[in-house]
Amino acid sequence: MVELTFKDFLDLTYNPRRVNEARKLFRDWYGSDWAERLFAKAEMLAGDTNVRNINYGAPAQDWMNYETNVFSLVSKVPWGPKSGIRFVDLSSTEATGLQETGNLMAASNATYGIIEYDIKYHNLKFAASEKSLWRGTVDDNVDRWAVEREKWGKVLARSIDEYLVRPANTITGATFVIESIDRMVSSSAEATFLSAAAGEALSGATAADIYPYAQRLRRSGFAGTGYGNGPYDAVVDENAGTLRALTLKQIDDVLVQVELNGATRDGLILLTGPDTANVISEKIEAKERIVNKTTMRVTLNGVVRASDVGVAGGFEVMSYKGVPIFTSRGIWANKPSGGISPIYGLYLPDIYIAVAMPTLYLETGREDWLVLDRMRRIGAYFFGAELVFRRWRTHFKIRDLSA
Repeated sequence: MVELTFKDFLDLTYNPRRVNEARKLFRDWYGSDWAERLFAKAEMLAGDTNVRNINYGAPAQDWMNYETNVFSLVSKVPWGPKSGIRFVDLSSTEATGLQETGNLMAASNATYGIIEYDIKYHNLKFAASEKSLWRGTVDDNVDRWAVEREKWGKVLARSIDEYLVRPANTITGATFVIESIDRMVSSSAEATFLSAAAGEALSGATAADIYPYAQRLRRSGFAGTGYGNGPYDAVVDENAGTLRALTLKQIDDVLVQVELNGATRDGLILLTGPDTANVISEKIEAKERIVNKTTMRVTLNGVVRASDVGVAGGFEVMSYKGVPIFTSRGIWANKPSGGISPIYGLYLPDIYIAVAMPTLYLETGREDWLVLDRMRRIGAYFFGAELVFRRWRTHFKIRDLSA
């Protein structure tokens, strides 16, 4: 943005030698139709009726909610150098005591495993004819291309957010879109009763498997006792699809379990819909006068707790026993009929989004008319990434809830 003194502004505006410079500057600032939008006057057509009113201000107001809370919570890292993670599996072998003349215990070796993931490409395209673009520069028209370009960039971000919170057993181009938190935070216990969505290629049980269209780490086929007894299970508190009232004890129990599995309070967050957050708040307020709050900051590496050292910053969120609570419109949109949104407990050090292609914007120009075989401009956004969990036992989900 160029900064001008008032004297320079007047000179640029009224000096006939600087007409082209002024046009370029104001076009960069306000768009090609800046003068018409800023200074148009109401016109009297005939007598004192049929008055044409001009609306001052923005030429178009977008009514869509572009919330992208979930994507902002998780850290983003560049893809690679490998498209997978090698891990050492759990072991029940422990050290033994040794008698003075006794033999050494039998040798044991660790079990290794691999988590493989693949890039998921996303795109969003929009277009306009040359005539509609020209119309945006004359009369009282909207610069449609500028509005469309801004709108669809936001829609791409919103779409990624919605994919991240879609239920495990819904089909929304699941083969090709970024993996969902609901599937990653699932278990063999949930797999025992999941039903397949209409048109879903997977059965209900296999919808709980990790990367089911690729590597497919299995949760299906296990008994699902307790919170789940499979090797790749998250901690899932479920009621086989039957709604039950939310209690604070349910949250307390799963918090204890993920801490036993290696999570720590300072890395955990609760993610749910605004309806469930209100229910939690009501239950907490019944026990204490003031709901505890935690100050957080959003960074490139996801959301982190703000420090009181130095200049104060960040924003306050409601917390439960020191664990901050975040809400998502997308989770609320997928709540069960007659129920409230599920609660996800995410241990952020074990989660990241591997980005192979940062958001890329491309558009055609007039020099591409011959290739397109029409007088037309096309724009598109592209994004390539995948949701990655380093382990699953440090995360939880509480589902089948009612107020």
